[in-house]
Amino acid sequence: MKPRNGHLLFFVIILLMFSVRNVFAHAPDKPTDNESLAAAYAISDPTKSWALYAELHEGGEAQYYKFDLPQNERLLVQLFVPTSEKSSFVPNLVVMGPGITSQDAVPEYVETVEAVGIMLLEGQRSSSPTYEPFTPSSFYELASLDQEVSAGGTYHLAVYEPSQGGHYGLAIGYKEQFGLDEFIRIPIDVIGIHQWEGQSLLFIFAPLILTLVIGLAILVLKRPATLRTLFGGIGVFAGLLYLGSGFMTLTQTILALTTANPDLGVVLTAIFVLIPILLALAIFRLTIHRKQITARTRVFMAVLGVLGLFAWAGLLIGPALALIVCFLPSRRF
Repeated sequence: MKPRNGHLLFFVIILLMFSVRNVFAHAPDKPTDNESLAAAYAISDPTKSWALYAELHEGGEAQYYKFDLPQNERLLVQLFVPTSEKSSFVPNLVVMGPGITSQDAVPEYVETVEAVGIMLLEGQRSSSPTYEPFTPSSFYELASLDQEVSAGGTYHLAVYEPSQGGHYGLAIGYKEQFGLDEFIRIPIDVIGIHQWEGQSLLFIFAPLILTLVIGLAILVLKRPATLRTLFGGIGVFAGLLYLGSGFMTLTQTILALTTANPDLGVVLTAIFVLIPILLALAIFRLTIHRKQITARTRVFMAVLGVLGLFAWAGLLIGPALALIVCFLPSRRF
């Protein structure tokens, strides 16, 4: 890596990562087996910002969630569906708890809690889809509630649709925070979210597969000497994974923008696209046509591996390979 160009590239990458360091999304989760009030899915911290991705299997059934809230705490919940979901699927949301003052009527097949308030929020698709910059994706908001509860205790949510099943999501909580494991795992969770939207794994991974095929084909034709070392060969493959993951995000952005109107969130997504690509270029500078692997080169590669983890680049495999090659021999074979 030429010092001047290499340092500039690292500076740009760090600057972009710091520009989004305090911006977070909902922590994703996927509840299952919660078709009865007794088996309600427990949300451990309802003030933390969660996004629950679920599916009603048929009409006339409900799925349930529960959590504890102290008095005067904020209750924030939003019901949504992906834009890929059929337009006739519009589920409803029921909120039950000691701080709810309503006593709305709900269908008989929806189980309710005794001696608490019951609020029915009937689903209605928003006039236009909302763009979500972190996944990236687009969705229709159906119903939402944002209020301070007057009484503490256990609260329950029920989601139902009278006539048909379909995919829906629940956003709960307002504190946008991640554990370290949740943050690093985001690229894998996002794949599951796109499957929830109805995409096939082949479609999701197509940009990465094409990047690997084209990139490796070019390298085979060019036959740079660095590929005859474990450091160079595995390092280049890690770079291609970084590059492919950036193109995966770009593809999903274009797909989301075919249904949702662009907003400032697109700028944030653009950074998520750009960082893996820049990290890939930095890895290529460290590996392709490099005649000597020094200790400094290995340190730079380790830094790129760590940055890849926190930039959601390379689907965890790329950063792992970038860190592993730091300890591999540089001699040719």
